[in-house]
Amino acid sequence: FVQQGNAESNNFGASTGTCQTGINFFSPPTGGYSADCVNAITADLKNRSKFRQTIAEVNLQGGLFELPAGQLRMAIGASYREMNYEFINDTLTTAGRSFQDQALGIYPSGDAFGYIDVKEVYGELLIPLLKDIPFIQELNLEVGGRASKYSTTGTSYTYKVLADWHVTDWLRFRGGYNRAERAPNIGELFLAAQQTFGVNNRGDVCSALNPNNFSANPATNAGGAAGARNVEATCRALMTQAGPDGQALYYGANGTGSPITIPQAVGSFGFAFPTLVGNPNLTPEKADTWTAGVVISSPFASGALSRLRASVDFYDITIKDAIGAQTIGAVQQQCFDPNFNPLVTGASGSAAAANTAASNPFCQLLPRNGTGQLGNVKITYSNAGRVHLRGVDAQLDWGIDVGPGTFTFNEVFNYQFDFESSALYPQLPLIDYAGTTGAGENGLNANPFKYRSLTNFGYSVGPFRAALQWQYYPKLEDGGEATVPGGTPNQSPYPSYSLFNLSANYQVNEDIGIRFGVDNLLNKAPPLGNYNNTVTDATSATTGQLRGGGFLTGVHDTNGRRFWVGGNVRF
Repeated sequence: FVQQGNAESNNFGASTGTCQTGINFFSPPTGGYSADCVNAITADLKNRSKFRQTIAEVNLQGGLFELPAGQLRMAIGASYREMNYEFINDTLTTAGRSFQDQALGIYPSGDAFGYIDVKEVYGELLIPLLKDIPFIQELNLEVGGRASKYSTTGTSYTYKVLADWHVTDWLRFRGGYNRAERAPNIGELFLAAQQTFGVNNRGDVCSALNPNNFSANPATNAGGAAGARNVEATCRALMTQAGPDGQALYYGANGTGSPITIPQAVGSFGFAFPTLVGNPNLTPEKADTWTAGVVISSPFASGALSRLRASVDFYDITIKDAIGAQTIGAVQQQCFDPNFNPLVTGASGSAAAANTAASNPFCQLLPRNGTGQLGNVKITYSNAGRVHLRGVDAQLDWGIDVGPGTFTFNEVFNYQFDFESSALYPQLPLIDYAGTTGAGENGLNANPFKYRSLTNFGYSVGPFRAALQWQYYPKLEDGGEATVPGGTPNQSPYPSYSLFNLSANYQVNEDIGIRFGVDNLLNKAPPLGNYNNTVTDATSATTGQLRGGGFLTGVHDTNGRRFWVGGNVRF
């Protein structure tokens, strides 16, 4: 093998690759591959990153004076923080050895530099209001505020008012209000262009099989067949910009009956390789949080319920000007939805009209490749989002003597009433993604389950204790269920999933302890989900389309049963 530059990139690259033995992974040569083969496909990457953080702060706290209900306490402080970051990529084209222009598994990115400093002053007061009167054992108020001056976004103000009401020894109420602001970080402001890999929660809306109401599908487009033709015309204009064969391969040539050779994507889910870049014009995001809760401890000094404790807390969080990377779906909607790009309405009238519609700045962030398919989308961070979260956190703790030891029970439970998000508020309404894989927007965590629980059973006898942990996750639909009218029946959900972990520890003496356990006790495999259930082996063989799907690697266990043992010794 001898190659000047990488043929996959039109011979781009300054070096020549040679390989005396060839590389056949199914039939390795005797004595192994030659050194020039290994050199031709190997790159010793040396990426350099440097982060310097300087922090100086002073804090003062203590009692101020006595009030009828107790001592008024305060805490005040000031701080200065400075963050300086730089990232410098390795450049393969200057290495002089590898003829490839990019290492597999490592996405292209640019060198990045950023600097932020912030000066802050803050204070809190703990105010005892009432004490030892009917129905009020204690009533305390906590107030606080902070002023933060950022070198990038100016001054932000945060504050809180919280109340804590002890009715009796066993009944307590708590809650309050908190205003928070989060200034954009170094990455969000200064990230250099970087290719990433992510989920496209709207699929390819140029497909005539896409279920969104601003797609080229006449059955689902809000404007019917005419609306779908306008979207397709805009798509064809973008495909023509990428090369002469794109629209013919994707749609078939106009009027010639040419067959479509590229299978169009089905459904509202897909993957993409967007190029993400920082946005120095971001402003802080603001959150208003309301909480209300109750804590109940057992009023009994003895008996089966004497060690019972429960708490229930309600929360309501609204985030305005949410900072998040634009989603591919949001960029597509701003291009193809006539509510955002009115020029799409007449795109099917002529080639000139289609080109004008495709010249929309958001359309230009959606290039098509040489075969007409969605190419490398360009996105950045924005403040266009809004989020509303509402739910309940509950916890139950209980213990009872059983036999020679003690049995304990702990339950932590969360229920989401609302997990609403909008990438383009107020132009787009808030959409509730609870119970789905989420929107992938506004910096929110993925997979907002409608509810989930963590249960622990324990038993201890003297120096020995064993515990069984049960994690439960209910069924999870794909994010398209929340955005597509009628849902996405072709996309299979993730079924409910239970994971059990067993652990134990034994304290040999006050200086030596042993611990051991089994994670994923039942060796439960992660379920496959989010795949196209209309694709079979037969249809895949004829169309080349795969059913897709994946695992929830951040939630479900993908490692299988594993054992561990450890110990600690004090000298």
